[in-house]
Amino acid sequence: MVFRQRMDMPQVMKRILLLIIIWHGTYDVSSQYDPSATNYGLIASKSFGLSNEIALGARVEYAFNCYTTFMGEYNRTFAIGADENYEGFNELALGVNLIMFNWYPTTITAGIGYMGNDSDEFEAIEDDAFLGFRTGNFNHGAQIKIRALHQISIPVHIFAELNVKSLGRRYDTFLVGFSYDFNAR
Repeated sequence: MVFRQRMDMPQVMKRILLLIIIWHGTYDVSSQYDPSATNYGLIASKSFGLSNEIALGARVEYAFNCYTTFMGEYNRTFAIGADENYEGFNELALGVNLIMFNWYPTTITAGIGYMGNDSDEFEAIEDDAFLGFRTGNFNHGAQIKIRALHQISIPVHIFAELNVKSLGRRYDTFLVGFSYDFNAR
């Protein structure tokens, strides 16, 4: 007989973080970007919260060294064909990614970071959030990122990314995008 236990969000996030730490520690890492590279990119993301909700955004990535990438991101969420009561929201994210696997020209990275948004819906689901709080009209939380990055040419990368956010499944996203390094050689 198999017993299934329902896992709550803290257990899921702890397991994902444990997997990231194990994978990173187990596999040899090598370069995703040249040291001191700054990449600029555009993204499109799909929210897990609402079926017709998407976001468009911009991202800046800075590779401190060959293994670590710092990211800053802005997204504007809106819904296609939504009713008049729907209000989109803005989201800001700051984070750091490390390499888990590198099969040149494809790299798998994972990381953690801060995210915040001005969504009015968080107030109703705040008690269900794993880690989140509200200051004024802005919601604060954390996120775990898992990204597949592929180098198309020297300056151009495309990527797909899964973001699990501590504010609740309503805010989890899957995104695709590209980045460009203006200083690539």
